[in-house]
Amino acid sequence: MELTDKLVAELVDAVKQVIRKEASERLREVYLVGDIEKDSARVVIERVREMANDSGRPITLYLNTAGGNVTDGLAIHDAIREVVSRGVQVTIVVQGMAYSMGSVVLQAASEGRRLAFPHSWIMIHEPAKWAGWQSTTAAQQHLDRLRQMQAQIYHLLANRSGRPLKQIIRDTKRNDFYLDARKALLYGLIDAVVEAVDTATEVPAAAQATLTTHTPQQSAPEQENVAATGEPMA
Repeated sequence: MELTDKLVAELVDAVKQVIRKEASERLREVYLVGDIEKDSARVVIERVREMANDSGRPITLYLNTAGGNVTDGLAIHDAIREVVSRGVQVTIVVQGMAYSMGSVVLQAASEGRRLAFPHSWIMIHEPAKWAGWQSTTAAQQHLDRLRQMQAQIYHLLANRSGRPLKQIIRDTKRNDFYLDARKALLYGLIDAVVEAVDTATEVPAAAQATLTTHTPQQSAPEQENVAATGEPMA
């Protein structure tokens, strides 16, 4: 068979894909980059479960997403929480952004393992904006389900952040609520900022972060100050 340039390029790409997959399996890393929708959710859920079934070793999920469909995001969240309940440590690292449903997926990590790189951003907002329906009319038709989803997400964010439920609702209703990594740490949406990586080892960056554990018990003035220093944007 004659080897054309196209065939050679396809073979090279196939080999690269195999190498990348083997490296990912060795490091037990999963990547969620781009929109959260049915295909990306399926890939993440399958990979996480496959790794958890193969071994009890820790898993790291890297996030860089502007969000997406609510039900697909909740599916990823619940799949990760199920793996965590089996005793498998799952670290989730924001590398870029975790907006909207991305911020909800972030909360699925094991205790103390919600991390972010220094220049990452996290955004939470009213769950009604995440519903994934294409029109106001369609959203109205599913109003009861939407309200249930809102309640689920509000409680999820409040439980993991340590913030009062009323504050979560207030901060998300006013506008899109943007927080850089350090403000997200103070707010309770992450557990640590990844400051340095020892490139001489093969340990994932998430495992090498110096963890600054979030303490949710803050005084009322401190809580108001963090909310006030966020970056709400229209």
